Amino acid sequence: MLKALVALIAGVIVVGLIQSRAHETDYQKALLQSLAAGGIALLFVLYQLQRASSAAAKAWLVPAFCLALIVAAGTLLRFESFSGEMVPRFSWRFGNNETPALKVTPLAESDSDELAVEVQSSTEDGSWLGFLGNGRTGVMSEREFEIPTSADEITRRWDIGIGEGWSSFAVADGIAVTLEQRDEMECVTAYRLSDGQLLWLVEHEANHFQALGGGGPRSTPAIIPATELSPGRVYAQGATGTVWCLQLTDGEVLWQRDLIEITGWTIEESEQAISWGRSGSPLIVDNLCVLPLGGPASASDEGRSLIALDAATGETVWRSGDQQISYASAMITTLGGKRQIVSVNEADITGHDIESGEILWSFPWEGKSNSGANCAAAMPAGENQFLIGKGYGGGSSLIQVTRVDNATNANDDTSSETETFVAEEIWHSSRVLKTKFNHTLVRDGIAYGLSNGALQAVEIESGKRLWEQSRRDRLGQGQAVLVEDVLVVQGEEGEVVLVAADPDDYQELIRIPALQHKTWNIPTVVDNLILIRNAHQAIALELPQR
Repeated sequence: MLKALVALIAGVIVVGLIQSRAHETDYQKALLQSLAAGGIALLFVLYQLQRASSAAAKAWLVPAFCLALIVAAGTLLRFESFSGEMVPRFSWRFGNNETPALKVTPLAESDSDELAVEVQSSTEDGSWLGFLGNGRTGVMSEREFEIPTSADEITRRWDIGIGEGWSSFAVADGIAVTLEQRDEMECVTAYRLSDGQLLWLVEHEANHFQALGGGGPRSTPAIIPATELSPGRVYAQGATGTVWCLQLTDGEVLWQRDLIEITGWTIEESEQAISWGRSGSPLIVDNLCVLPLGGPASASDEGRSLIALDAATGETVWRSGDQQISYASAMITTLGGKRQIVSVNEADITGHDIESGEILWSFPWEGKSNSGANCAAAMPAGENQFLIGKGYGGGSSLIQVTRVDNATNANDDTSSETETFVAEEIWHSSRVLKTKFNHTLVRDGIAYGLSNGALQAVEIESGKRLWEQSRRDRLGQGQAVLVEDVLVVQGEEGEVVLVAADPDDYQELIRIPALQHKTWNIPTVVDNLILIRNAHQAIALELPQR
């Protein structure tokens, strides 16, 4: 028994030491190390207890006790999913953990004339046109809501059931569009912003599921609002590579492409290389719809990092890059004085000419799309600079891209200038902005983000950490956006937290109980509404108007 006690104490000490460093390293790695150390200690303890019980002629005691625990756990608990740090999540099997039922009858099917009238009457000025908002940076310059002093000042404009997936809402013309998995059908769905009524649903047979990552679509649609000359359009990508262009008002399919078919892969090959599902949100720029493409190594010559489709027809305009894709979305920014597309790939970052897709520069960024993957996008962080972060203990870097004009044919009367871009690292830190699923938010030289599950503020110029949320209050692998002077943070456990965007100190303004299940979806902010969702439920939180 003494040996068992010593082993138990040693196991507790080792696990405690591992966990004491988790906030500086990585909670997922710390969990796996703790399970290994604790498991070894527990097995040794059980072995010693079994020897003692056998000596007392009660060899059945330890197996019976273990079996009773397993039966009790299986009877009382229900496995739900894994957290973003691989912690298994359970709920009480007989508890009340219900969410609202799915809306299944679109208004468009019941009365198309009513649909047109209702949408027109519910149109609101605010918009959130796609991934990380209108500027694709997760930052809004103006805040339309007051900071509530209590949860009683917040109402739920609507609270509805929703299909699986980690997509977020894009909003324009009073319509909120997202993607979801409904049984074996992958869907693009549109809801009326005023009351959550299902307006239309476009579906096709497809189903992505991965045990650790869950099921359903991962990307966020992009919207081009209606003008006097053209109706509004929606661009969306499913987790298995289907890309749609749809009419915003009624979901009419204008064109549809299959990226798996373009690459020459099978769906099984794609899922093996890109294990957690295609997550790139469409980038709409200069009449192009740009997306990560992927494909076998043999597709490198044609280009497999990015594909640009004609936004009007869906025809392929160009393909570029020889790297496998990651889970990050392509971004548009100006670097070295040139407006360009920046793509975070499986193991590098590349800048691309918008018109031709030509690679302008590249920077190594380690990753593997079926293990320690790159998920965060490159975020503009000052003139000719961007920030890039990574989870799994990776940390972040500030990258600067400069342009050098090289004279060619100098001895010829027809001399010309060619552009050469150079990407260099200003600083790297494994201690800050370890943005696993979320993205860095930049305001006034300060970067904010969920680093290893805790909100952080970092000085961009130096990489110095200014403050970090306490371990007790950490929000896990959630998401955040920045609305003028307030961070709207979606906690992984479902709560919404408003935090002052103050470089001096962490100031939590209010914590709002909201969703009931694990949440990896980015919140959407439109006027005084915060739209949140996960794989079960969607809520429109209405805050006091500013």
